[in-house]
Order: sequence, then structure tokens, then C-alpha cells
Amino acid sequence: MKLSLLNRLVCPPEPFFRYVFPEDGYQAVATTFDGWMTQALLHAQANGLEAPSPVDMEDQLCKTLPPGWCNYASGNRIRPSTALDWSAVSQGLKVFSGWIVQGRATVKQAEADRRALICSRCYLNVHISGCSGCQRLVADVLTGKSCKYDFALRGCAVCKCVLKAKIHFPLSLLDTQSGKMQSMYPDFCWLKKGGDNYRALNGEEKDAY
Repeated sequence: MKLSLLNRLVCPPEPFFRYVFPEDGYQAVATTFDGWMTQALLHAQANGLEAPSPVDMEDQLCKTLPPGWCNYASGNRIRPSTALDWSAVSQGLKVFSGWIVQGRATVKQAEADRRALICSRCYLNVHISGCSGCQRLVADVLTGKSCKYDFALRGCAVCKCVLKAKIHFPLSLLDTQSGKMQSMYPDFCWLKKGGDNYRALNGEEKDAY
């Protein structure tokens, strides 16, 4: 069942009306519903893409909004939040600690670029509030690491990780996340077990060095 806004006349909280084109990562953002539809249509026409339907645009947007903004098929639907909480901080510290213990291994550039491209076109690639300390830690730990899609990477709304860093970590460090988090990853996510872009551990580890 597709999700839909309860009131199209009211602008959602930042980042407002927002739709990310999966083909190229372009974000159609507006403060009015009609302006949002127009911006998406113009981008599609200018780039030879199929115009997204309002139904699909609302469904994607609703997957990022807090309770009270949309009709949900289930009141128990798990929704990602863009606010940093202690559980996310704790999980992040666990990953960093494990990374250091395992010798600071990172995946090869080609694998990091593959992941970054997927993340750059994901609607859950958002700004995470309260994460300035994370940014500084990442800058210290991953000095010299970069990716050609860094300019488009922010934070993951599911795990709250800084994506510029996350894309470089071996899958063995990231593959221990809870079932709740797995349920929130889109099917195209490179961390979604069983998804088209997920790589089994025994295959991905060959790309580590």
C-alpha cells in the first residue's frame, strides 16, 4: 500500500516536499505541493526521464517523515529519524572500535565508489542533526580517503552514519545491524540483505585491503 500525505496544503518539516530521482540523485525540493510537482516534471523533461507519479513521490516522502504527516498502512510502521540518539552513537563507537581492532582495513576504491553512487541516489541520504562531533571523528580517522561522489553524501537516516566514512568500511563491521534497521533499508541499499546490491561477505572481503 502506497503512503500518502494527510494534507498537501501544509509544508512538511525540512527538507520540505522532497523527492530524489533514483536515476541521477537529483532532489526536487519545494515548499508547496504544486511547486514540487512542477519541479519534478521539469527535471524529468529536461533529462529524458520518465516523470514520477504524484503517488510515488508522496510514498517516498512519507518514508522519511515523522508520525502525523501521512496515512500509514500500519500504526506500527518503523520510520527512520534524522535526529541523532544515544543508540546510534553507541553503535557508531562499536563500529569504529571494531575497525581499529581489525587493523583499519578498508574496501578498495571501486567498491567504495559503487556504494557511494547508490547512497547518493537514496532518499534516506539526509542531513543528520547533532552530528558535528561525528564529522570531526570521521575526518581524523579516514584522513586521505575520498570518493568522487563525496559531494553528494550526507548521513544515513537509518543508521545515522556519516556516509563518507561508512562506504569505506568492510562489510564484516557493518553486517551486524539489527533486524529493525534492516527493515528500514530500501531494497536497493548495498546493506540490504537479499537486495540486488548486497554482496555476500565472502565475496566482498576480497575487495578489502
